[in-house]
Amino acid sequence: MPPLEVTARSQAGRAVVRLRGELDIAGSDELRRLLEAARREHGEHVVLDLADLEFMDSQGLSVIVGCYKAATAAGGSLTLAGPRPVVRRALEITGLHRRIPVQATLEAALTAQRDAAPNPSRDTGRADGDPPARPGARHEFPRA
Repeated sequence: MPPLEVTARSQAGRAVVRLRGELDIAGSDELRRLLEAARREHGEHVVLDLADLEFMDSQGLSVIVGCYKAATAAGGSLTLAGPRPVVRRALEITGLHRRIPVQATLEAALTAQRDAAPNPSRDTGRADGDPPARPGARHEFPRA
């Protein structure tokens, strides 16, 4: 199994965090710390580049949910970019793709975030075809 490699940079006013390898229980705590550091250094609007992520277990999903909650609570956002079929399937099985925007490529994610309204609760629609959240509505995430 290739170990998880994480790199972070600022691009187009976003914190772009690239994950490579396998995200499982062994790397989840370190990823959580690295995501917090990336948000501090590069801002609360985060794009997770998943194009090179080969596998993700429930602990990895839990880290993504935690990042989503922290970023949105701070007025930011989280977008997932380019997940491989096995990773996308995990997002679909858990329903996370309905709550966290998923784009086919990093470029699409950066464009979608740039064009997004500053207040996600006021969006008129979502990229995945789901209707927008009602103001004040709570999203419950399945336990990962």
